[in-house]
Amino acid sequence: MKANELDLSMLYKISTQHNQDDPQERMITIPTAAMGMLRRELIETIGLERTKGFLLRHGWHCGVSDARKVKELPWENKRELLLAGPKMHTLHGHLKVEVVVAEADFSKGTIHHEGIWKNSYEAEEHLKRFGLSDQPVCHTLVGYASGYLSSILGKKVIAKEIQCKAMGHEHCRAVCHTVKEWNGEVDQELKYYKMDNIIDELDQTFEKLKIERDNLSKAYEVHQKLTEEVLKENDLSSIASALHQITELPVFIEDVNLYPLAVAGLSQPESYFYSEKSEKAVNQMVLKRSGNLKNLKQTVFFEFSADCKKLITPIYLHRKIIGYCSFLYRETRPQEVDKLILEQGAVACSLYLLNERTRINTEQRIQGNFLDDILSNRITSEEMAKRAYYIGFQLNAPYFMIGICGSLQKPSVKEELEFNDDLINELSIFLKDRKINALLGQKSGNIVILLSECLLLKSHMNKQSFCKALFDYCSNKYPQYLFKLGISSSSDSIEEAPQLSDESFSALRIANRHQKIVFFDSLGIEGVMFQMKNVSPIQKFIQKKLGNLIEEDKSRDMELTKTLYYYLSHGCNVHKTARAMNFSISGLRYRLQKLNEILQTDINLPSVGYQMYLSLQFLIYWGQLDIDVDIDLDLDEKERGTD
Repeated sequence: MKANELDLSMLYKISTQHNQDDPQERMITIPTAAMGMLRRELIETIGLERTKGFLLRHGWHCGVSDARKVKELPWENKRELLLAGPKMHTLHGHLKVEVVVAEADFSKGTIHHEGIWKNSYEAEEHLKRFGLSDQPVCHTLVGYASGYLSSILGKKVIAKEIQCKAMGHEHCRAVCHTVKEWNGEVDQELKYYKMDNIIDELDQTFEKLKIERDNLSKAYEVHQKLTEEVLKENDLSSIASALHQITELPVFIEDVNLYPLAVAGLSQPESYFYSEKSEKAVNQMVLKRSGNLKNLKQTVFFEFSADCKKLITPIYLHRKIIGYCSFLYRETRPQEVDKLILEQGAVACSLYLLNERTRINTEQRIQGNFLDDILSNRITSEEMAKRAYYIGFQLNAPYFMIGICGSLQKPSVKEELEFNDDLINELSIFLKDRKINALLGQKSGNIVILLSECLLLKSHMNKQSFCKALFDYCSNKYPQYLFKLGISSSSDSIEEAPQLSDESFSALRIANRHQKIVFFDSLGIEGVMFQMKNVSPIQKFIQKKLGNLIEEDKSRDMELTKTLYYYLSHGCNVHKTARAMNFSISGLRYRLQKLNEILQTDINLPSVGYQMYLSLQFLIYWGQLDIDVDIDLDLDEKERGTD
């Protein structure tokens, strides 16, 4: 019998006759719509992957069953069995097959069977219920072809759908080879044909559930421990230690510049080594990606080297990143639960820092109100002593005040207010770290600090060295800002704090980009005059003395006016002035003669020279004359050393 002589009715009779002989195996018909609904129920219940395996195995058994029936018929050769398979496929109403290639070597166990599948019921039902797919969906038909051909050939044959109507192709198309002939191309498909696949999946699922249970238990333990640390108001070191105790990983809590604030699980030298190493690497990597370390707004794993890998997550406060919490990995890699634990640690750090910020802000408001009352003379000596005791401010004379101005080019009001608040917080930390007794507040948009000078000596610092350290701290903390400091004289009476405040602001007004730290004591009689609120008489005096010179010198970049200042500040000494200005003696003499002519006076007379020098100091203070006054001081010091 030949397959091409075998019509569908004959195959149907063969199938039904076989079923009559075997009453245990009956033939039933199922509407394609019902199969489509079954497919949908399976996908929604057990998912795409398991549904695919179920349908492939179902199709495989159907194909094997049909092959067993067909093999019992008398065929001229085994190849005719290949051609009977597509007809049986069509008989069941699954689809219509057009055979493209049907080649098989039964002795060698090789096969190349290829066909175009038209009107696939699986593809049509999938399109009705799910729409277009991104992968083939005719799993039952593929399983049927695989099972049928495997039974005919005697070796495992796998059919692969290379085109599918559900993917948008005109028709479905399948290619069939033995597993060996596929040369590894269908290895991923073989798992779907295993009967115990679902058991394996259940085992894997059970293992995953065990891991998730352990992770959940670990995460709950972390949550309980960190909550306890926060409620006890323990510091960042305690939080880092708690994380290390549970994870057994080195823990870093760092500021926005990756400077370690707290470390657990490492020695101090090791912590600084890894912090420096990761800081350089992170900055290089982030600059390539986003240009700013603060743009790392989610948990990220960085592998800096074989022995330095970090899982880093940001610490937020008021919707701003203020630091980072990280785990260090030297030989291992992160587990799934590590990210969850690390993020819980970052939340604990945020809560601690929020509590600290609230406490500090409360203290600062109390200190600021206390300082305002002192400067406004709204408080008696008895009340002052009482309030100082309650906030821990020691009334130990002598006292002095510092005015701090941090300027940014064209800041908004919001930026200025936020900056002052941040600066006060940082200054408070600076003072507490050094155990320095002080009151902080704000006045006229600047920061003011009232300090006890004798307590500086206990910290092995004098007034000058402390102010220099304070200036360097502010400049390093906020490099984009230009800082200026004005420092008052010292007083044994705290009742003179308002006068000290005026002195510090007088010195602050004189400070400029050349001389950023100004001590009131260094100003002499000029300092007293600079405190005058009505400067109109001084302006008239300066106009009378220097008006002609300033008017004529505007077109020369104030060269003659600057020459006059240098000459007077060097005691009218031609040689010193020439060296300070890097100018020739003859050129300087010419300028001095020109100055006498314009001013119509002898600038060498002490009374004349002093009045003009004082006037020039006011011009520098008002910003109308740009002179680097540090040059004079440096040169004088060098000359004194030489002399």
